[in-house]
Amino acid sequence: MSAWYAEDGIHLSHGKSVRYDRSAQVISWESAAERIGELLESGQFASNVELAEAAGYERSLLAEKLWYLYHDFSEEAREAGYLSCLSEIRGNGFPEETRRLTEQLNDPAFRQTLKEEYAAFWTAYQQDRDLLRFHYHRPREIWENLKDLDLPRRTFSSDLSQVPTVQHFITEDEIDTAMTGGSSFAGGKGRIYAFFMENHTDKEKVRFLKDEYGIGGRSHALSGATHSGEDHDGKGLHYKKQDCPDVHLNWEKVSKRITSLVQKGRYLTEQEQAQYDKIQAEKDLAEEDAIQAQQPEIEEETPKPTFGSSLSSISLW
Repeated sequence: MSAWYAEDGIHLSHGKSVRYDRSAQVISWESAAERIGELLESGQFASNVELAEAAGYERSLLAEKLWYLYHDFSEEAREAGYLSCLSEIRGNGFPEETRRLTEQLNDPAFRQTLKEEYAAFWTAYQQDRDLLRFHYHRPREIWENLKDLDLPRRTFSSDLSQVPTVQHFITEDEIDTAMTGGSSFAGGKGRIYAFFMENHTDKEKVRFLKDEYGIGGRSHALSGATHSGEDHDGKGLHYKKQDCPDVHLNWEKVSKRITSLVQKGRYLTEQEQAQYDKIQAEKDLAEEDAIQAQQPEIEEETPKPTFGSSLSSISLW
């Protein structure tokens, strides 16, 4: 069973793909919220340990998001002093620093300072995306999570010692979405799309992808999950996600997959497609103007009168 979270709700379907499955079951967000509430009230949503640790877990998730965001600041953002309250939380790397930040998030005074500083950063980031080196972060989600910590808490109980285990896997939709992010280099997505729109052989596409991606990787590659990532090398793309079997795709398979996404109109978002079409139209117009500018100018000849008629203008074209 695969799931895909969309604007209209949760899409469910058997198999490894659901996003474009027209026969998928769609559970609206209102229905999902109602059902989760019923399960919480009846003690069937989570184990007693999970409920007891829920508040701390919520803070730890937010601490991780803030840590990754802060460490992706550009030099410009650091020099401007954004989120200065986080600069005091220093330790021996990710585990200790996120643990300390989780504790700090339990302090209302610290949260108030953080909210004020985060609001200033977010406002500036909307005007200047160069404040972050990478853009997989979800600033609005972080802001909502931060505000949620101030909400009053309800208490639930459960007799469950553990919830039924579910076998997780990386869906085809997650892989496709990760691929449409392009390479790790600026402008990579546009270069890939433009190349695949041209007439190239399969070998040329594979060679191009190897050069474009190079060797490297990125975190949060699948559905924005913290413990997920993408690595790429001379052999292909490699995807990892916590509690899921790894997925390895050679460049031939990657090339065929991107070709299919481009042909189906799924590689670019609607906004990106509109932007690409606009750029192409401007490029075509510029090329047409350049060709016309190279045409030799033809001097107009003085029209000669024809017998039995008055002088008239004669078109050369």
